[in-house]
Amino acid sequence: MRKRGKPVMKVGHGGTLDPLASGVLVLGIGKGTSKLQSYLEGDKQYTAMVELGYETTTLDAEGEIVKTMDWNHVTSIDSIRETVVPKFTGKIQQVPPLYSAIRVDGKRLYEIARGGDEKEAQDVEIPMRDVEVYKVEVENTLSESVIQSGVVDGKKYKEAVKEMEAAAAAAAAEKAAAAPPPAEDVQELNDEANNTAGKKKKKRRGNKNKGTKKKSFFDESTVPTVQCDSTTDTTSFELPLFTLNVSCGGGTYIRSIVRDIGYEMDTVATMTGLVRTKQGPFLLEDALRKEDWNADKIYEAMTKIE
Repeated sequence: MRKRGKPVMKVGHGGTLDPLASGVLVLGIGKGTSKLQSYLEGDKQYTAMVELGYETTTLDAEGEIVKTMDWNHVTSIDSIRETVVPKFTGKIQQVPPLYSAIRVDGKRLYEIARGGDEKEAQDVEIPMRDVEVYKVEVENTLSESVIQSGVVDGKKYKEAVKEMEAAAAAAAAEKAAAAPPPAEDVQELNDEANNTAGKKKKKRRGNKNKGTKKKSFFDESTVPTVQCDSTTDTTSFELPLFTLNVSCGGGTYIRSIVRDIGYEMDTVATMTGLVRTKQGPFLLEDALRKEDWNADKIYEAMTKIE
């Protein structure tokens, strides 16, 4: 519904999540949009899945693997805990991921990363940032509430992507191997393509960046996720997998923390899943799941914080 060209009800949010992340996302509706910042005062808490041994372009499971290292010298969760807790608690400095919304020289970093100019992406200098981590815990389990929020299963994700890429490559090879059309048909196709390009030239203006974003293999309903152990309310993992529980201030990138933990452990690491469990006073346990996004449930949630 609109009134005089403007929406009747405003809706805003208090901070985006990474493409493969889930969890708490605070929404402001109506007058609540102007109060979002006051609602969000306080810390943020995250639970992350981590895998040692490889690093990707995006520092999460969605990116291409760019570095691998042996991790077998890391023999226990305790050894990671002894290194990580003192090193990554308090005021620390971190370099944000290249795939992030931070602006450098007027451009979003993810625009540079996806822009197609490899040299620009390699040469960009990302300034180090001061952030604060109030608490970090190294564990080997995920709780039921976190699992139900949808934690990406990094291993299954990589396997599924590999299968899809192999199928796409096979289809492309089969298409390339097909007999080419006769020469006169090729000329007709070229003429037709040139005519079509001329007609659509104007439409292309203003869409220079269209198509630079990498197409996702999955949506939220098809992405492989960690499943809860049927006999307990948690799921446990063994190295090279472990979990991080982080309480931090605004502007902290968990992907960067995971990358730097890998370096501290003389290997590399990637964040394979992420759930935001708290944002300000709002907790994951109180969040509305997508299937409950209806007028009655939303109104009920709004009345709790009035």
